[in-house]
Amino acid sequence: MKKLRLKRHYIRIILRPVRVLKLSLVYFYGRIALSLALRGIKLPGLVKIKNRMPASALGAYERQVLIYDIKGERYSFRKGPLWLRKLFEKIIHILSKNRFWLLIVFKTIVAFFIITIPILIFIIIRGILPVPERVGYTPIKMKLNEKSNIRTDWLYTEAPFLNMEDSYYIKNHFNYIDPENSRGVNVSPVMEPNSPPGLVHLGIGYYPAKLNLIRGFIVGESSPLYISQLKNVPIEVEHGNRLRIQYYLFPSKDDSSYQCQIELQDQSGNIIANITQTTQPKFKPRTPGSLSASWNERFVPNSTPYIGKAEEFIVNLKSPPKQIRAEVKEIKQAHNGEDNKDLQPTTDPDYMKSFKINYPNSKGKDLTNNNCIFALGDFSFERTVIQPPKRRGIIFILVDTLRTKTAYDPDIMPNLNEYAKKEGIKFLEHRAQANMTVPSIIPLMTSRYSRDVGSVAFTYAADAAMRKNFYDKQIPTLATSMQNLGYRVGGIGWLSLFSEAMQGGVDLGFHNAIISEIPEYEARQITENMGNWLENYGDAPFFLYLHYNTAHGPYKPPLEKIDFQKLLSKPFGLNQKKQLYNGVSRYWDDEFLNIMQKLKDLGLEKDVDIIITADHGAQLDVQPWYYFSGVNQNLDGAYADKGNSLLDEEVRVPLILHLAKNNHLKGTEITTPTAHVDLFPTLYELAGGTKPNENWRGINLTPALNENSNITFEEHLNKRKSIYFEGHKYAGLLYWGESFANNPMKYVRQLTPDSVKLYLTHNPWSEKISWYQPEIFSSVNLKEHTEKLLPMITGENLKNLRNAYYRYSPSHKIIRFTAKYSGDFNLEIILNRNDKGSNPVVTLIPEGIKVIEKKELNKISYTFSGKINNDEGVWINLGDTTPSEIKLAQDITPLICPNGNKTQSHLLVDTLQNQACSFFPPPDGIIELNYSSKDKPVVIQKTLSSEQVEQIEGTGAGAALQNALREWGYAK
Repeated sequence: MKKLRLKRHYIRIILRPVRVLKLSLVYFYGRIALSLALRGIKLPGLVKIKNRMPASALGAYERQVLIYDIKGERYSFRKGPLWLRKLFEKIIHILSKNRFWLLIVFKTIVAFFIITIPILIFIIIRGILPVPERVGYTPIKMKLNEKSNIRTDWLYTEAPFLNMEDSYYIKNHFNYIDPENSRGVNVSPVMEPNSPPGLVHLGIGYYPAKLNLIRGFIVGESSPLYISQLKNVPIEVEHGNRLRIQYYLFPSKDDSSYQCQIELQDQSGNIIANITQTTQPKFKPRTPGSLSASWNERFVPNSTPYIGKAEEFIVNLKSPPKQIRAEVKEIKQAHNGEDNKDLQPTTDPDYMKSFKINYPNSKGKDLTNNNCIFALGDFSFERTVIQPPKRRGIIFILVDTLRTKTAYDPDIMPNLNEYAKKEGIKFLEHRAQANMTVPSIIPLMTSRYSRDVGSVAFTYAADAAMRKNFYDKQIPTLATSMQNLGYRVGGIGWLSLFSEAMQGGVDLGFHNAIISEIPEYEARQITENMGNWLENYGDAPFFLYLHYNTAHGPYKPPLEKIDFQKLLSKPFGLNQKKQLYNGVSRYWDDEFLNIMQKLKDLGLEKDVDIIITADHGAQLDVQPWYYFSGVNQNLDGAYADKGNSLLDEEVRVPLILHLAKNNHLKGTEITTPTAHVDLFPTLYELAGGTKPNENWRGINLTPALNENSNITFEEHLNKRKSIYFEGHKYAGLLYWGESFANNPMKYVRQLTPDSVKLYLTHNPWSEKISWYQPEIFSSVNLKEHTEKLLPMITGENLKNLRNAYYRYSPSHKIIRFTAKYSGDFNLEIILNRNDKGSNPVVTLIPEGIKVIEKKELNKISYTFSGKINNDEGVWINLGDTTPSEIKLAQDITPLICPNGNKTQSHLLVDTLQNQACSFFPPPDGIIELNYSSKDKPVVIQKTLSSEQVEQIEGTGAGAALQNALREWGYAK
């Protein structure tokens, strides 16, 4: 009994703080409840609080309530607590005292809302729903010659990467203008190797519609311009030769107008051409996101103010002049305002250096304060020849974000499918190399992968190092190659790729480009610009690139193109995106008829080659189960749009090829896999090129296209067993070689963590989840054109896919030795090499490590020694060599594969070469758990150079990577 009492006593002592806390909270709540009750606000539990109050305290409380009630009777408003009655009385007093002015303010506000509410409603509707198209179809009355004997040569602004031996360029000065004071014209130096000093890109126009004079020279009244011919053009026929020089007069630098004259002379002083023109008033260009840009995009998307236009000198000559001298002078000034004295020349040394990158000894002349400034460009000489270019014209049509499933659906795009059936070759298994525009267009334009040319984000975020990397490789583009074959080359459309490249000093070779960045119904404007361009330049054989952004998000089709029955069945979520996407696809399908009608009006529909494809697709159907783990009530969600995977929905795109000649395959469907990298080699030979580039990644398809050839596409492409893909966060391989011949598989490596949008039917707003899945697998049926995601595959298939990905990836193979300790480091690696292959390169070495290289006949060895810090490493680019022996100090613990087990020294090479697990390093958590710094753990891993940048960017996701590895069985 005594023990029981003692036990209760201890329990009371333990629980006493809890009881005290409870009583304190009850007391605190009671004070608040009573205080608010005096003012008429009753909280729950007030009756219990009153019942527990002493009689004296309760009486005091009742007296206070009575006092508040008496005070409240003094106010005209006698309901509610006292503070509310006081506030109401003050408001009534202010209103009565300022009745006159308050009525004026009230009526003004009412009038304002009466006017603005309809406008706001219209803005909201305009921002969500599409508007009727504003550009009508303009019939073409003139017809072009069906056959042309004209060859076009660019004499002064030469195609990239051609050597110039003229010492004139080294000694000559150049003219420049401050880009901050360039009067709304985008000016950016061309930083090609061997480009003439002073050659710049000129973005002329008004956002969101720009007319781009892609490259040229600047000349003003204070400094003439001398331009020398870069190559000799043999004259095959003396009649019909003409020189075309595009020119543009910069707007005024202030509010005045100036009359400017430009005169062109040849090397003998003879006048070739002259013109007098008045400057346009100074204007401020709209910028994306500005109020003026938003207003025009919403309400007048196809209207732009007149700020002058690029025009041409067209001069008939027997031969091109060896040198052109351009001189500018101001004739008279009509004052409409005062001169702007604040306009100062540029003093930015970095801008000057960008001009001198190729010719450091050249001198610059600043024309910023000149009243008259002209831009000269597109120095083309059109000559009648005996053997003109092989094709009359090539029109390359790219529809941004158009996926194969939609493009080949006759219910959605009947016109395109009817054309393919009657006039074209339809490629059913064509694939782009990436899931976003820039890394997809680069393989198309160069037949090289984006990481080959410098960066997967080449023009999205090209810095100086990336551009230098691109130029050092001197990679020819499709456009420049067509120039060299004698075609006039142009680009029209949503050319953000080229405008961004231009601003970065990257020249992709389009001398004439009309950039239209109008989000709604730009297809109409692009088609009309196509007709205008062909009327001006279509006499000569041409290569014209059209980039339609119609199917790109945000999807805003005309209302009549939306299937409302399907849309309203699930008005939110992914179904909404899908139905709007189908609507914009229907809209472009109708526009395709206008494209063909323009060509028919011009008389070219039967004489031009037409290529129709897309840069990437859109993710609208596939719902990978592992993307939605932990997402509640996911009814029909999936990640939408682009850039989120390398599944076929994003990389499988249409390809329809119409050939004006040798189109014996028209109406056929090709099921053999093809890729974007194949298009450059194919078009180059079709256009008459005879010198293929050994660095091209694609396969020339012309042997299977030739009319006299019996080679089928299947026979011609039987050596290729894989197609490589890449993205900002992914790299992958579609593989149908060896044991996968009858069961093609796609293997995708996720290089960095991702954030995925989810569109849910129960919620009109998108939801995001972050995930990391190191590897993604799918089974691709090339006969049924389907793809099925797989959560896991057998161990043998996994090993084969990893090895195939490593073997067929275009990137350099890397071996990494990463120390997980600080201290002495000793390593020797011996590599076998062959005479024709490339040699290895040490791409990364810590400051405290020294390296000794020894070369023998068939071997090369590297010895590393010194002090190393934790997480520092040695990276070796193997080139075409293979490791034969790896020697580490005896006190070092080598770790290969994510299980973190120590690998015996004599098994290092075999494990690294033959074990697929060597792609994955052990997580830091496993290393810390099993090893100390005394063990000197060194992680050995094989990887690809394409993954270096991405993995460095993703280093902050170490914990997510470790968790994913454990979840998927790569680590304990």
